[in-house]
Amino acid sequence: MRVSLNGRGDWEIALPNQRERVTCETLDDATRVGYLCAASRRPCELIVFDAYHRMLHRQFVDGHGESSCERRQHASTPD
Repeated sequence: MRVSLNGRGDWEIALPNQRERVTCETLDDATRVGYLCAASRRPCELIVFDAYHRMLHRQFVDGHGESSCERRQHASTPD
């Protein structure tokens, strides 16, 4: 499962084995929806990208309800 910015400026969640994607207005909303979807589709890997396609967060949720987490902090971008 992948959360990323689409060409129209919306954040979208690409669900496994689904043609249609879920869209949200903010990255926080899309990340929350991604976690909800990942929790119901175990095992599942959730990967969140920022607007520059850098990986912000990656989490694998296994089939037993446990998870292992790998976080990457991105550098602040100048205004």
